[in-house]
Amino acid sequence: MASDVKGLLASAALLAVVAVAPAFAQGGPSFDCAKAATPVERTICKSPELAKADRDVAAAYAALVAKLAAPAKDHLTKDQQRWVGNRNRACTGEDAATCLKSRYDSRLALLKQFGVGAYPFISEQAIVRAGKVKATGYRIDASYPQFDGPSVNFTALNAKFADTTKEAARESVPAADIGGDIDQTWSYEQNFSLYRPGSAAVSVEMNLYTFTGGAHGNGSTYAVLVDLRTGRESKPESAFIAGGEWLRTVTAIVAADLKKQFVTNPGFDDALEPAKLAELMAEPGRYLFKPDALEIIFNQYDVGPYSSGSYQVTIPYSRLRSLIRPDGPLSR
Repeated sequence: MASDVKGLLASAALLAVVAVAPAFAQGGPSFDCAKAATPVERTICKSPELAKADRDVAAAYAALVAKLAAPAKDHLTKDQQRWVGNRNRACTGEDAATCLKSRYDSRLALLKQFGVGAYPFISEQAIVRAGKVKATGYRIDASYPQFDGPSVNFTALNAKFADTTKEAARESVPAADIGGDIDQTWSYEQNFSLYRPGSAAVSVEMNLYTFTGGAHGNGSTYAVLVDLRTGRESKPESAFIAGGEWLRTVTAIVAADLKKQFVTNPGFDDALEPAKLAELMAEPGRYLFKPDALEIIFNQYDVGPYSSGSYQVTIPYSRLRSLIRPDGPLSR
């Protein structure tokens, strides 16, 4: 392997032909641990679990890039290099191994989704930052999708993902007038998953976690359905036949399911009252369209106390088939 090629930073051809096969045979990561030169590489080499994760991501990347033609191949190669750079900047310090495990899991899932159907031209952008304001430290590791499809204008959609992430990152940095005796580390973590519920749609699941002092941090999830034909966010109703029948059906299923969940995981009884539930169901970020089912998301405090965590209601499309628009974003 050329001396200037390090693991996943290799070009597509070198990664597929030179780096991957020998490493797989040895059971190590996708690079030569004898030449590990960075803290991240050394951390990976010390852990069989991380070594396997590195191999898995390298193999998924090599398999996918081998199937693509330019410009998709060029797009994926640059995105992989960007991901490696962000990985190296983010996964430092005492929690480096945990950070690496999370990043590899997310990347592997994304690469698998990139291979479903036509290549979607989606890149992984990130804000990685750390610092200290007086005695209070902060760490930001926030990734978000950018849609780069050459034939559709995604400008407004991309601005929404970028601006929302930047604002959350700013709010996670201690203010200049924070007390000098607050010795703690604030954090903001964000990652995303992609799903292909239809041939012309991508469903984005955004996962957030923030800690800015207090007894505990807070996590949440929201979803965005993207119509690849228009480059715009699609509201949940766009997936269903016009009229309110779909919403009445979904709401009834959700109410019955939550009632069962509350037996073993108590929630707020008033959350099931028609007016309150209708208010919750009107929020589009709750609707995560997966390949085989619609998942309704309820974050901490939405329908139950913090101790109960989040709730999800999964509705197979088979229960909604007659209500799905044949020409909508869920069409195959």
